Amino acid sequence: MDRDVTRLFPAPSARMALRGLYLGHGLHKRGSKQRPFVFSNFVSSLDGRIGVTSAGHTTHTVPAAIANPRDWRLYQELAGQADLLVTSGRYFRQSAQGEAQDRLPVGAQDEFADIRNWRLQQGLAAQPDIAIMSASLDIPPQSLQPYRSRRILVITGAAADKTRLRELEQLGVGIILAGNGHQVDGRRMISQLGQSGYRSIYSIAGPAVFTTLLQAGRMDRLYLTLACTLLGGEIYDTLTRGGQLTPPVNMQLAGLCHDPWAPEHAGQLLAYFEPAR
Repeated sequence: MDRDVTRLFPAPSARMALRGLYLGHGLHKRGSKQRPFVFSNFVSSLDGRIGVTSAGHTTHTVPAAIANPRDWRLYQELAGQADLLVTSGRYFRQSAQGEAQDRLPVGAQDEFADIRNWRLQQGLAAQPDIAIMSASLDIPPQSLQPYRSRRILVITGAAADKTRLRELEQLGVGIILAGNGHQVDGRRMISQLGQSGYRSIYSIAGPAVFTTLLQAGRMDRLYLTLACTLLGGEIYDTLTRGGQLTPPVNMQLAGLCHDPWAPEHAGQLLAYFEPAR
């Protein structure tokens, strides 16, 4: 973590410390209750793989060849600036099966103590709240146990199973209905989360949630770690899912750094993008 990265854009180029690189972006101050600031993050191979099949797992996981502690540090820094983490029911099913990548941030390890202290200094809660976007409401109750100290919300459509909703409410979970059918409407979801007081929302789910937010025009910044590695393979996840985005979502480069230290013998580009204005 002590090895610097090189800022390539915006000019001029400069050496910058990895630790604190994203904390300096002040994302927790960019939104309001009327218009929350929504951001997301992925790590990808050069050929667009963010999730692949893995031995011993029933679901796709981040490719081991591109997962690395330096990117993980930046992921935690982004979470450190959020009022709320948006994830999916899939994560909690993975957790119940022992297949989840890790606990939801901000991590409890000593190496992230500075991020947790930073949150408190900024007047934020010790940990961000959690929102689970789910149409099926297939959320194993035991998977919620590690997060009892946080506020947990489930976001679903108005046609969701009422019995499951009551069961979740009995577990202390808050319910937000943000869609006419079973699926969640991204625009309504973010609007209702803003009304609930959330100003900084970090989407840490996979392509389904990311695509929902893109289609709704509710993605303010995309952080993308691009590992300089080619993986190949025919079964994989990429950033989006489903049909073509019509019209396409044009993104403009807002920042770019080069990190030559990970993955080993490859390096990675640390980029972030904002919708074209």
